[in-house]
Amino acid sequence: MSTTSQPDAQRRNPAARFFAVLLTLGLAAATWWLIETGVRVGHLVEWECWGGECSTNDWRALLPVAGIICNVILAVLLGALARLSGVGLAAMLGTYAAISGWNTAVAEDGLAAATVATELRVVGAAFGVAAVLALLGLLIELKTTGYGARLLGAQRVRATLTGFGIADAPIGNYTPEKALEHGFGQATMHFTHNGSRHAVKVRVRRQWLDEPVYAVFREMRPENARVVRPWFRSSGTAEKTETTTEATSTSATSTSATSTSGGSGSIVSELERLAALRSAGHLTQEEFDRAKSRLLGE
Repeated sequence: MSTTSQPDAQRRNPAARFFAVLLTLGLAAATWWLIETGVRVGHLVEWECWGGECSTNDWRALLPVAGIICNVILAVLLGALARLSGVGLAAMLGTYAAISGWNTAVAEDGLAAATVATELRVVGAAFGVAAVLALLGLLIELKTTGYGARLLGAQRVRATLTGFGIADAPIGNYTPEKALEHGFGQATMHFTHNGSRHAVKVRVRRQWLDEPVYAVFREMRPENARVVRPWFRSSGTAEKTETTTEATSTSATSTSATSTSGGSGSIVSELERLAALRSAGHLTQEEFDRAKSRLLGE
């Protein structure tokens, strides 16, 4: 089985994306109306209290609660679409709706500003925190997707990944073998620019081989390209464990076969790589023997 990325097969259904957009807009509108209206008319709700407990038959008291529920659902949905920036945007919408409701009640309904001064300060601070989260999330997404570099003049082109295997150097604080156990390794990124094909070694997660990826690089330095991901992508929380062993074995075998012509030094290096994969548990003994036989031409 080839480990080449299949981006076309992974594209989201346009109808599903359109439905997601409609659902997001509907939740945003519901969140705003419920929270803004509920906060604005909150001072008009009459409560009956006894024994330290209060209750009311006025349905308007439920508006803020319903709005918060919609806001949480919106945050989950936007978080799936835009990660941290989406959560921040949802929180900004909810807090600003509350601020708008109180300001309207003060300006139009005669509510004394002093009675909601504390609430405005607290919710205003929450709005500021949400704005910082949204901005931080946006900066992370601009880096992850390569759009930040694109805005600064870099090239961003479609690419594919092949030949996933153990990295040739530590990844962060992990040794290559330990990183491979956690799904991180090295692959070859293929892309075309100005009619020329390029192949660059990059460090990736195993699951990226089954997702669309892009190469980002300066116009005159395609050999320094780095791999980036699309804005709409899977969450990355679950590895495709059912194909891990087969994909790793196949990529190691194909890499070994390609490097045979490189001389005995390359053969020894690939044998060491295969042994590391076997030691890490990503290759069975049978798969190791089969890959070694192909490498040695037996």
